[in-house]
Amino acid sequence: MLRDVRIVDGINPRKPITEFNLLIGDKEYQLSAATYEDKEGFIRQLYKLANKYLPVQKPEFVNLSIPVEVLVPQTTLSEPSDELVVENAVDYQPISAKEEADFRRLLAKSNLSIGQAKKFATILNEQLVMLDGANIESIMGSEQAVSELINLLDSALDEASRLEELLDAFDGMLAYVRDSVELIEEKDSLRHIERTNLKKLMQELNDFIYSMDTVSDDHINILRNAYLSDPTSINRCGIAARSMSTILNKKSPLSSMTVYQERIESLNKVAGEFVDKLFSHLTALFENMSALLVDQAWNELALQKQSQRHHALLPFSDLMSWLKTTRPQVYQNTIERYVKTGRALYEREFDRFFKNIYQKIDSLNERVNIYDEATENAFIKLLDTVMGETRTVVEAEQKFVVRFFHISSDLLATLETQSTSSGDSGGILGGKSIEKQFNDQIRSVVQPMFSNFMPHVQKFIELATSSQPLVLLSLYVVLSRKMHTYQDASSYFSVLYGSAMILFKQGIDSIMASTANSYTNASTANSYTNVSKRISKKSRVEIGILPSINEFGALAAMAEKIFGNSERRTDLEKWLERLLEAVITGIYTVAESPNSKSPPAVVRFENFHQLFLTLSELKISCLDGKRKEIKKIYQDNIRAYVSEYIGKPLEKIHIFFEQVENAIRSGIKAEEIGYQPQFSRLELKKVISAYPGREVKKELERLYTKVEKHLIKQSPLLQVVWRDMQEEFLNQLKHYQQIIGRFLMSIRILNKTLPCIQFCKCISSSSGTIPPLPESELDPENAKRKSVRDLRPLNNASRAVYAVGLTKTGSFAIPSLIKNLTSPEIVARPLRIATLNFKKIKRISAGFGFSLFASSKELYGSGLNNYYQIGGPRSEENERTEAYYISIRQIPLPIDAGNIIDVSAGRLHSLIATSKGVYAFGDNAHGQCGQDP
Repeated sequence: MLRDVRIVDGINPRKPITEFNLLIGDKEYQLSAATYEDKEGFIRQLYKLANKYLPVQKPEFVNLSIPVEVLVPQTTLSEPSDELVVENAVDYQPISAKEEADFRRLLAKSNLSIGQAKKFATILNEQLVMLDGANIESIMGSEQAVSELINLLDSALDEASRLEELLDAFDGMLAYVRDSVELIEEKDSLRHIERTNLKKLMQELNDFIYSMDTVSDDHINILRNAYLSDPTSINRCGIAARSMSTILNKKSPLSSMTVYQERIESLNKVAGEFVDKLFSHLTALFENMSALLVDQAWNELALQKQSQRHHALLPFSDLMSWLKTTRPQVYQNTIERYVKTGRALYEREFDRFFKNIYQKIDSLNERVNIYDEATENAFIKLLDTVMGETRTVVEAEQKFVVRFFHISSDLLATLETQSTSSGDSGGILGGKSIEKQFNDQIRSVVQPMFSNFMPHVQKFIELATSSQPLVLLSLYVVLSRKMHTYQDASSYFSVLYGSAMILFKQGIDSIMASTANSYTNASTANSYTNVSKRISKKSRVEIGILPSINEFGALAAMAEKIFGNSERRTDLEKWLERLLEAVITGIYTVAESPNSKSPPAVVRFENFHQLFLTLSELKISCLDGKRKEIKKIYQDNIRAYVSEYIGKPLEKIHIFFEQVENAIRSGIKAEEIGYQPQFSRLELKKVISAYPGREVKKELERLYTKVEKHLIKQSPLLQVVWRDMQEEFLNQLKHYQQIIGRFLMSIRILNKTLPCIQFCKCISSSSGTIPPLPESELDPENAKRKSVRDLRPLNNASRAVYAVGLTKTGSFAIPSLIKNLTSPEIVARPLRIATLNFKKIKRISAGFGFSLFASSKELYGSGLNNYYQIGGPRSEENERTEAYYISIRQIPLPIDAGNIIDVSAGRLHSLIATSKGVYAFGDNAHGQCGQDP
């Protein structure tokens, strides 16, 4: 710790103070002793320790009252005692390198080595004795000089004491001067305050006198004898009122003066009398102006403008501003009176205006029985009239209210104060808050006056939808398109417009909810679907296609046309999805009715198929997912119906082969099955003989008749359902033949003992022969013996096309075969298609219930089109694509398609090869049209 002491500072060597400083390391410490003697004793001890232990790096002693050299008594030259030797031994420290070098240099001068240390010490001792003797002789020789030096030191000490006394005297004088200067400065400060107060007092007195002089006797007389029917007098009253408000609103420290209080009291009395008179006059003026406007005639389809009333009230605007600052309660009462009279006025005006509007709506409802474009335009024109007239009146009233009642003045002052106090930061948020307050104040005044508007809009909606519900969609779209022109946050009309939009949307929501409810509860709307009461089988009816599907299609098409790319299209999509769900629910509900002739699966797939076609024609993107789902539903129901009614048409044969499979599973070897008695050739013949071709034919006829009765008349799905039944039947037959081929080869009767199976396979795999052929056509030998007429010669015809087979799908392109009830369903001999005689047909192809006819340039089709297998809509607008065509229909190809080379008809799709490429259309469920399904 002692080595770290750098400086010992006594602070003031001329004054006996107890404080001193120590610099230890890099930090300075200020210490204080109890007495001045203790301080000097501590410094002496510190000096001794430093000389003793730190002979080289001693601390620096500064600002001490006596020289530090005399702090330690002079040591005498005497022999060291044993205690000193021990102390020095304890304090022994090794010599430094420099000391060692000096020691060796001395040894070299004495021609000695390190081992001759005693001799070297003896020599040094002898030299030291000689030097001590020389010193003593020198001291004795200079004794007189020492005495003189001591005398000089004593005189110097006396002179230093005298100088210290003189400095103490100077310190006293400086202290007195300092105190005097401080007293002078304090007096000068008090005098400055006194002058400032006198100046402020004079300013207050001048302001007081000026304020008192501002309100003259003329001003008081003007207010007492105010004539509020003359604009000039109203202007003078405003000037006098503002002059009076200058002194009434002034806050002064002189307000406790008696004269001041008396003056203020008299002025308040005058102001109060004037305020009462002004309030009474304005109240009477509000009522008189409203009564005056009621008696005036006005256009029946226009709202009466209030410019005359506003012009009559504007001269009082300055007085309203004065009331707002001086009499807030009276100002608020005036607003309430104005709002009350304005509300009554606008109620009468809106009643008159909307009465005429309602008459126009009633006349439209009586004159028009169907919704058309003229009706839509008439309603839109009425709505534009309502909104346009209301906007003019509301905005004019709002501008007058803001100007007359000075609504924005105090808010602008508040905004300016906030901007000044807070700087730029927070200005945006503050501006928004002020704007909101401004709008709220306007709304509190304007809203009550136009509270009667929304009930009239509600009644307008009710009358418009009473006979024309769809007109609400057009009006809603029109409002939404004009919404951006009314998005002014400061205008109260934008609030009314938004509220009207909400009412229109709620009206449409209500219509859609009731429509959806009617779709959902389709079962309760028809007596034949009343599940609470069963009827006899004879009284059951055919449900057929629900009317809700066609109604939904018409509604969706109309709504799609109305909305188009409107901003409110999301609302339309929600409504359509809700209606579609209701239609689906209605189909499921009706299908489960116990009073229906048709099985539930038939009701479902027929209605879901019709719904799928409707959605395909609509092509609404938001319903595309539902369309695919509905397609899967009706296909699943067709498969369920086929599985349920196909059953086991060859029951004994099915049981026989089922027993064969059970025997295989029980462990009998495959090659031994044919040798089992129950599976012998004789048993198989016996089972097969139970189903001759005639019986199979009758069973198929019965099954076809049942399917035809289950479906609606001329159902486009009849061929689809029957083909699925044929495929299911054929799959059973293929399964039987697989069993024979794998396990019954030893019987060797594949081609001889299964005529019924071969016949059934022929019937099932043939295209366009859904009902069984006549019995005479089943015998091949009989068919060979029949002569075939040559029908090729034609008059004036370049080419002829003949058809044979089923006619009920329209694939013959001969309308008379469909329209005439007596026409045969099956044509067994070729029948010429006359409409194609001059079409130069070169290529033909028969599909599943449809046909393709092609010349080198043109393509035609007829028959089923439920999957667009003979083409979808063409470019003409509003063209409807039918599910089937009974006459030829031209199928458009691209302009650059080139010449037609060949055509091919699949089950539900078509392929056209041209010189420029291959084209496909129709069903693509399995990618058969070359696109990802």
